[in-house]
Amino acid sequence: MNNLNFSYRTSFFWMLFVVFFSTGFVFFKVPFEFYFHYLVIVLLAPFFLIKIGFPKFLLKIFIIPFLVGLIHVALGNNSFFTFFKIFGGLFAVTSFFYFVLAHVKFNIIEIFTIYCKGTWILCVIAIIQIISFYFDFKIGYNYSWFLNKWGFVNGGILGFRVNSILPEPTYLATVLAPSVFLSFKNLFSKSNYIFNKVQSVIIISISILTTSSIGYFGILLSILLVSKTIRLRYIVFASIISFLVFNLAYNYVEDFKQRADAAKGLWVDQDFDISNTNNSSFVLFNNLHVAKENLSMFPIFGTGLGSHETAFKKFTLTKTLIQYDFEFNVKDGNSLFVRLCTETGLIGLFLIIAFIFMGFIPKSNYEELNINVIISQSLFVLFILVLIRQGNYMLNGLPMLFLIYYYNYIDYKSFINQHSSVKNP
Repeated sequence: MNNLNFSYRTSFFWMLFVVFFSTGFVFFKVPFEFYFHYLVIVLLAPFFLIKIGFPKFLLKIFIIPFLVGLIHVALGNNSFFTFFKIFGGLFAVTSFFYFVLAHVKFNIIEIFTIYCKGTWILCVIAIIQIISFYFDFKIGYNYSWFLNKWGFVNGGILGFRVNSILPEPTYLATVLAPSVFLSFKNLFSKSNYIFNKVQSVIIISISILTTSSIGYFGILLSILLVSKTIRLRYIVFASIISFLVFNLAYNYVEDFKQRADAAKGLWVDQDFDISNTNNSSFVLFNNLHVAKENLSMFPIFGTGLGSHETAFKKFTLTKTLIQYDFEFNVKDGNSLFVRLCTETGLIGLFLIIAFIFMGFIPKSNYEELNINVIISQSLFVLFILVLIRQGNYMLNGLPMLFLIYYYNYIDYKSFINQHSSVKNP
């Protein structure tokens, strides 16, 4: 894997880096958010289309969401503009990423490596951010002067929550998930997959410094997968590491403690005091309530892409149970699971979850397939985190990662079938 034809100096790498990780900047927010990387897609997509041709298989994927969306626009359960904004954007972005894969002849290892190397760049920027913070060099750690969709978050282990150039610490923790998995793989073995041992330690450390609970869950899941925890000693080891990380954050990071206490008060005690509802836990709780109510009315296909915003206005607890203005993640539901429930119903939710679990490769008896196992498991971790805590369909290259996951499994099955036919002529 270290012998791949890869270079930070190529324009192809930096083009994909921008497409994956430039969500901290938007050209405008009305009538929709036009991210910087959309400009790259708009400029390059026509050339890819001429060279590669239209990806007809995408029509099979999008035809049902298109029809469902039109029906619910007609029924008033979604707005015409919102539906076509989400449908058109998702179709265009997915097509572009398909073009990219076709451009490299579906060399998924190359694209996956670029993604992971891109996360290393994010970690390098995070190191600069940390050093600048300690030397009180503001423009070196607060990037709001050139990123207009970026926020500096006080608190954390260091006095602020590390987020590199991404809008939120949670976004950084999520995109780092595959690299965190690889890093634990390196530290638990003699191999150096993409990163060396020092880089691996740094990547894990940066993920911890985001003080994101979803990032900590990703660390736990990575340890469980890497250590093959059907063995008791590995379960104990993973549990101890997770317990220590949680307790470190809970006892020494005030904002993490507040979030943990609020989550317990809200989800366990059902206490809707303002101290428990004025935080990210309530955002997820509220959006889950919206999805449940919408799903009870339209359980099969949901109400179409982009309709969570309409459902939110109907069912939000901030207009009934909670009598004050606290409305966030109105459009994306704060969670892919939640948004799929609202917009695609049980059918869409089942298909996505089935796709994720069917494409998961637990192990292989062939050394040649080790990289396929690694790609599968590392992306599996990210998808689980996204289902829990990221509702944007197009954020940080998510459609590309789904395509990589799919073609990785296709390569794996093709290899297995070929070698099975050789053994059993």
